[in-house]
Amino acid sequence: MQRIAFTLAVVFLAVSSVIAQDQEPAPTLPYAHVASRSQAYCTGFIASPSVPRDLVVVGGADDDFHSVVRQFVQGESIYTSQPKGVSVAVGNEYSVVRPADEMFLTMRYQGERSEIRKAGTPYEDVAQVRVTHVGPEGIVAEVTFSCSPIVPGDVMVPFQPRPIPTYTISPPLDHFIPMDKSKEHGRITATNNNFGFLGRETVVYLNLGEKAGTQPGNRFRIYKILPGHTSGVLAGERTPPEVIGEAVVLSVQSKSCVAMVVSSYREISSGDYVEKE
Repeated sequence: MQRIAFTLAVVFLAVSSVIAQDQEPAPTLPYAHVASRSQAYCTGFIASPSVPRDLVVVGGADDDFHSVVRQFVQGESIYTSQPKGVSVAVGNEYSVVRPADEMFLTMRYQGERSEIRKAGTPYEDVAQVRVTHVGPEGIVAEVTFSCSPIVPGDVMVPFQPRPIPTYTISPPLDHFIPMDKSKEHGRITATNNNFGFLGRETVVYLNLGEKAGTQPGNRFRIYKILPGHTSGVLAGERTPPEVIGEAVVLSVQSKSCVAMVVSSYREISSGDYVEKE
């Protein structure tokens, strides 16, 4: 009798273990933020239309000689003239930006200048400021955060928060997944700082923006697509597209978006193609 009871107990425990395993939730993949705060607010962007020049930095404190090369960093104060038709109040926050045309004098692929022009005007993120004083002689703002020093001539635009999306850290992709013609496709129009080659944690600008339905958090595969052989016995032959990394969108403009490369299996460059996942 005791042997039967022992056997039943063992069977019961085994069944209970199986049921418990069936009821356990499936393991979840780890996730991470796409960028740090400093990275997210220092990406630059390509705007269409161009940023209005209603508020322009004209100088700052401790600049008795109105030097055109004086620079202002976090903790210092800058000045801007009182704009016409624009209401500015104490406590207003602004982003300071400047055109980044000089950055793209070196082209990384054929047609890059044309692709950038289609997307809009490229800008650098310089800093963030908060208005502390408003008077008939002008406006004073304190630099609260800086990517690089502010200089006279930089432009102030109303501050827009940039929520930082998260993404799932997934296993490496099949490097030869065919491109899906039914999905959205685009291109890396340019890269932040105009790097020639780049990898993980590098900012890129894609030619897919709000008009293409792109949103922060969207994930894109990056493809290397090579032209066909142009001569010899292999003339006209093409090679398969190769998956070389992934990027996640940080912020979106009208005709472009800013994305962070979250994985790279080999070097990535401007002109490479992307497919929305």
